Amino acid sequence: MGTIIQKIALFFFLLVPLAHASPENDRVYQLENLSWLKAADNVDGIFADYLDGIYTQYFDDQSRFVIKKLYGLDQVLGNSSLPYIELIQSKDLVKKIAQKFRVENLIRTRVYKEAETYRFVMEWVFAPTGDVLSQFEFRYIDPKKEGGLENSDLSEAIKRGLDSLIEKLPFLGQITGVENDVITVNIGRNQHVQPNETFVISTLQSVRRHPLLNKIEEWRFIPTGRARVEQVESSMSFAKVIETEPDQSILRYQKIREILPAPATPVKEVEKPVESDLPRIGWVAANLGIGSYSREVGLPNGGQGRTGGGILGTFEVDSLLWLNSRWLAQASLMAGIDKYSPKNISTGAETGSGYSGSTNQVRLAVGYSLFPARTIFDAIGWIDAGLRYTGYSLPTDTGTGSNQTGGSSFTSFFLGIGGEVPVNEKIAVQMGLDLGLLRGASQDQPKFGDASASSDLMFSVGGTYRIEDRVFLRLLLKLNSQAMDFPAGESVSQKMFSVAPSLMYYF
Repeated sequence: MGTIIQKIALFFFLLVPLAHASPENDRVYQLENLSWLKAADNVDGIFADYLDGIYTQYFDDQSRFVIKKLYGLDQVLGNSSLPYIELIQSKDLVKKIAQKFRVENLIRTRVYKEAETYRFVMEWVFAPTGDVLSQFEFRYIDPKKEGGLENSDLSEAIKRGLDSLIEKLPFLGQITGVENDVITVNIGRNQHVQPNETFVISTLQSVRRHPLLNKIEEWRFIPTGRARVEQVESSMSFAKVIETEPDQSILRYQKIREILPAPATPVKEVEKPVESDLPRIGWVAANLGIGSYSREVGLPNGGQGRTGGGILGTFEVDSLLWLNSRWLAQASLMAGIDKYSPKNISTGAETGSGYSGSTNQVRLAVGYSLFPARTIFDAIGWIDAGLRYTGYSLPTDTGTGSNQTGGSSFTSFFLGIGGEVPVNEKIAVQMGLDLGLLRGASQDQPKFGDASASSDLMFSVGGTYRIEDRVFLRLLLKLNSQAMDFPAGESVSQKMFSVAPSLMYYF
């Protein structure tokens, strides 16, 4: 009798090819969301809560599957007249759960106590049809003899079982988006995907199911192409299509059947790594700038003050160094020469005098990135703090003294913000803003005494263009503004504005 039934089953099995390859097959079998039924056992349910905790912990640490909770299901199933261990094996029940909770995958677990051991049966079920996609079974010695569940290594055995269930699924992941020749895939760093690996893509041709055992016996796939991984996030990857099979298209929901390792880098290319492997240690830049210098001296009576300015030339070296993926250090040194032609602040009339001066500035800072940076192409933003010294050297008026010239300096502890944002593969934008908080200012001439108040501000914005892997061109616009007030009402303010082409080197 058994032989006849087996032959009938085989006959029907061979007559059940499903549809030819179509996007619909890929859409139906996404295997994306997941839940699990409360475990059933024949020893008063002692494993139910324990296994639920292990499953929750396991899937909290992954990102391939979207976990859905079956709220209220246990109470409904508890009112059934059938034993729970039999009830959860009902194909009709599994289908109803799929419809009510809109869940694709269910993990069904049964535990049988047999003499001194427990037999665990774990099944991965495709809930809309009730078909078993994968199964894992193992035996475990009574944990009471080992000191109880919490002190046993049962949790590791359960996790190995979950690993086995997932490994037996027919594909590793699927395409979730397609834009031109770039695809998005729902597996990433959490599934150990690495840049430069190759996704082997297929479309689901048909599924062959066993008519009696409620199991899928065969998955048939048609290769559609390959894609090279370019960027990897924790739960997704971005890849560029490098090959398409004849008469095939790369579409959403198609499956990743295999991941090929990244090709070995030839020895001769070690000294020039590909762009995606470049380290982000920091950069150094040299700037030659031209701009304007202005100075204003205000006197209490408002009639004898001086204002004016002239051309400014600067040379600056600035740098940024990553201490780790969050912390960074900055340093810059600037020197400049300027011209100053004073005017009467009240009438605007030129005094006929001209002065040649110089400026210098030193800036040291430590910053914290708001999100980690891994390569030179990452967008980053930071907050920073440090010390800045700015000195203005201007000859003292040796005539009547009415031009109110002389040197001055400003020192401040500042807080600032900054960032670098890529626009595309070659172009990026930089910006920075420093606001002096704890400030000190002094002046040698004219002698107005000790400053009662001061201000110190620096703002910069620039654009960069990558000409080689590590070499960038930059155009930097920079404004410095410092001022000090004195008890008797005098004031001195100075500004520098420059436009500076830069050559940057990333290392």
